[in-house]
Amino acid sequence: MQPIVVSWDGGVRFTANIRGHKLTVDQPQRGGGQDSAPMPLELVPTALGTCAALYVQQFLVTRELDPTGMTVEVHTVGASNPNRIARFDVEVKIPAGVPEKYREAVKRAAEGCTVHHTLTHGPEIAVTVVEEAGAVA
Repeated sequence: MQPIVVSWDGGVRFTANIRGHKLTVDQPQRGGGQDSAPMPLELVPTALGTCAALYVQQFLVTRELDPTGMTVEVHTVGASNPNRIARFDVEVKIPAGVPEKYREAVKRAAEGCTVHHTLTHGPEIAVTVVEEAGAVA
């Protein structure tokens, strides 16, 4: 996977370059931002919800079931000390007409997404600090 490069745009706004795609984050006004984009912490449940939606959509399509109208809602519960998301509540809403016999399999499909596994298996995070080439000290 290519690295994601994040650049500061001024204030508390940043842009991430993801394989040539631009994704901007900002803070709400109460956090000193202009609320011009999602805040970074909102991207975590966004990643979980979109990944789960993809896996459920693929599950339905492989069974020749129409995924039109399928949605995934992700609710978060915060915690402090340290400040973080303590819980994700993921609700998969499947379209009418999906047989009852698939309910548990749809749940397993959502739980099988890569982001879900990443969050439940706690990845290591290594932070290093380097000086930008050409920086003036």
